[in-house]
Amino acid sequence: MIRVLHVIDHLGLGGAQAAVLDLVRNCDPVQIECEVATMHGRGSFAQAIEQAGIPVHSLSAKRWPPSYLWSFVKLIQGGRYDILHFHLQGANWIAKPLAAALGYGVRISHDHASGDIRFRGVASLLPDALAHFASQRIIAVSDGVRDFLTRWEGICTDRVRVISNGIDTEVFQPANPEDRQRTRKTWGILGQQFTVGSMGRLAPEKNFQLLISLAGKLPDVQFLIAGEGPERPALEALIQAAEIGDRVRLLGQVDDRVAFYSALDAFVLPSLYEGLPMALLEAMAMGLPCVSSDLPDIFSALRGGEAGLLCHPDDPQCFVDAISQIAYNKDLARDFGIAARGRCLSAFSASTSAAAIEEIYRSELLFARGQGH
Repeated sequence: MIRVLHVIDHLGLGGAQAAVLDLVRNCDPVQIECEVATMHGRGSFAQAIEQAGIPVHSLSAKRWPPSYLWSFVKLIQGGRYDILHFHLQGANWIAKPLAAALGYGVRISHDHASGDIRFRGVASLLPDALAHFASQRIIAVSDGVRDFLTRWEGICTDRVRVISNGIDTEVFQPANPEDRQRTRKTWGILGQQFTVGSMGRLAPEKNFQLLISLAGKLPDVQFLIAGEGPERPALEALIQAAEIGDRVRLLGQVDDRVAFYSALDAFVLPSLYEGLPMALLEAMAMGLPCVSSDLPDIFSALRGGEAGLLCHPDDPQCFVDAISQIAYNKDLARDFGIAARGRCLSAFSASTSAAAIEEIYRSELLFARGQGH
């Protein structure tokens, strides 16, 4: 049995948190024993992880490094973990070097971020690159993220393994008519009104202001945005100024993601830059027709437009045309939904991703014991 501790900054709403949940739920329980440590607080994903039978450790009630560093040391001293698997910047920059300095475990970095320097910022390059010296292996969620690490941070290609995010397609699957009607009623959607949704942190890179612009050009379409973040006041002001009533609704944090997708007719992702977003993959697994920004890793995920419609994030008319095509052509919407689901089943299965990561655990443990590589 391989004992694995996943360490992540927090377990609030986010794509990395969703990825960790799907990973620990799909690891082979006979071979892998998982636990999760959140550096501060708990968050909405903590309960879901615990419901899967996975212990969750909160290292600190608040975001206060001296507190959670001491808690982390005590946890890894007593846990006898074989693998320490780190997610997001705080865990990779702070907890991982500390574990390395103390000589604990095989250390795996998991890079969930975008492969775009505009998103990461130049200031992140040095601390990220230095922290990677404390990693025996780095997992990148896409080719774009791997290329970023090798180009901008000087990481050797043979230290990086690309493993796509995986979706639990038994959990995320097309809604039946009863569930669809129930969830639409929950969100106050009237009748058969065509409803488009998006999900993510309310931050500039998500480009949610575009959806407000689209609502002014698509008067028959309802837009729902799930998520919280620093851009909420600005988005609320834009909605009020646009005089579009409640046709763009900010739902706040939505814990039941399956219910949210079940209420939608289509999913739209207008981001300025992304890696391989979990929200898009979840929507694909739900069989929703998707309209997304034409970004490198998304282009690959949607097979260049075969499994969804692609638009440049600076081209609102393209988004208007794409949503209109789906809204007024049920056959086209159905075909894109089937293609999206099929693509997710073939390329983004959580069980396949978990199996690939388990193989990394075994390989790195053998190497650490002088028996591999």
